[in-house]
Amino acid sequence: MTSQESITKKDQSVVDINEINKRKILWKCDMFLIPFLWLNVTFAAMDKVSNGTASIYGMQTDLNLVGNQYSWIGSSFYFGYLFWCFPSSVILQKLPVAKVAGCCFFVWGIILIGSGFAKNFQTMVACRVLLGISEAPIVPINLIIMSIWYKRGPEQSIRLGLFYTGLSTIFTGTIGYAVGGYTDVKYSPWRYFIWIIGSLSSVYGLLEFFLLPDSPVSCRYLNEREKAIVIDRVRKNQTGVKNTKFKKEQFFQTFKDPKVWIMVAIQLFISIPNGGLTNFSPLIVNGLGWSSRDSTLLTMPTGIMQTVSVYMASGTLALLEKFFKKKHFRGAVLCFYLLPAFVGTGCLYKLPLTWYRSRLVSLYFGFFYLGSYIISLNLIAANHAGFTRKVTANAIYFLTYAVSNLIAPQFFKTSQSPTYTLGVAAIFGAYALTIVSVLLYMVVCWRENKRRDKLYGEAPEENRETDFSDMTDIDNINFRYKW
Repeated sequence: MTSQESITKKDQSVVDINEINKRKILWKCDMFLIPFLWLNVTFAAMDKVSNGTASIYGMQTDLNLVGNQYSWIGSSFYFGYLFWCFPSSVILQKLPVAKVAGCCFFVWGIILIGSGFAKNFQTMVACRVLLGISEAPIVPINLIIMSIWYKRGPEQSIRLGLFYTGLSTIFTGTIGYAVGGYTDVKYSPWRYFIWIIGSLSSVYGLLEFFLLPDSPVSCRYLNEREKAIVIDRVRKNQTGVKNTKFKKEQFFQTFKDPKVWIMVAIQLFISIPNGGLTNFSPLIVNGLGWSSRDSTLLTMPTGIMQTVSVYMASGTLALLEKFFKKKHFRGAVLCFYLLPAFVGTGCLYKLPLTWYRSRLVSLYFGFFYLGSYIISLNLIAANHAGFTRKVTANAIYFLTYAVSNLIAPQFFKTSQSPTYTLGVAAIFGAYALTIVSVLLYMVVCWRENKRRDKLYGEAPEENRETDFSDMTDIDNINFRYKW
């Protein structure tokens, strides 16, 4: 064996060892991050679903709701969310994200427990507004954590699919079915249901406050060498790391970017099903003739359908990006996995009420949108660089999410119960407009990438001058958009 061959083999063994170490560290990060990120999503969803479950257990009667007041209770949550989107983005830049998340869930649980004591419409609306304020930072926190711990591409796609599931309905359905069996009690079942969920949220908030790391730099589960490897791994993201300095040029640049406003349209349309279905699916099922207890069980498959859609969409995207690394598939996968929900909602709109089993299956397929929604979050996480720009863009998108969810319940008129034809038609139209908006976003990103390649050549995989410079994706000539 020549000396050159010996050196080559030695270098290759060093590379192999480094890759093994990186995989071990990645697995270690998953062990302490993914459970918390999953619980963040699950507890947030449990609160939204709880409104619908409470409604079939007597909440509307106990609060003396009339007309469309139940719809306004569903919308009121997003008034708080809307109000707190931008203030929360400033808080997330200044304070440790994990500590903010823990505080949000603890306060959230206390407010939810308080809402269980509400005796009228006004008190419940006030509680729902406060709950919206406490939830506003949660999804942006998850996206920030994703962008500073994981590489763009299959790594982020797989993990988004792991923790963004619809399994909250399994917990709410089980708890709802259990409390519905107790009739000889002092309070209505819906109050016990809300108190249980609120208590669990507060306990979880305390655990998250003390156990979830804020960033790789401050993570107590990693030694100094492992921290350096984690930071080096995400160098190619070109999205930077957390920077507590607010940069007004990045703030204003975000508002001038047309891609941001196309994504606003995507978030507006794709979030309408969430605002409508989470509040009204138990009422739709109950209106098909099943009892309140049985309705809580029959809403559980909606979460399973959401989870299946997330795993299928995320898995498909991860495989495509693994084997075709220089190609772009996110927009195409988003549109493809929106089609089952599009068809299911169309069937729910057209089928007669007497076809209750077919309508129930159609409702389940209407929930298949979540996989596509997660891909849209994947695009948000991947296509913004510069920390001020990231938190500003996140605030805009989740402000849009709040507006969409605020509007959606208003399409569901009490006078149209149990078919809610206007609400179902609105969701059907929202799916169609989402697909159109995504196609436009894909074209704009493709053209911008082509323009940069023509002016500056193909982007290198790594560039130490810009990797952690906190430059925005607009200013960084090495940045290429995912579409």
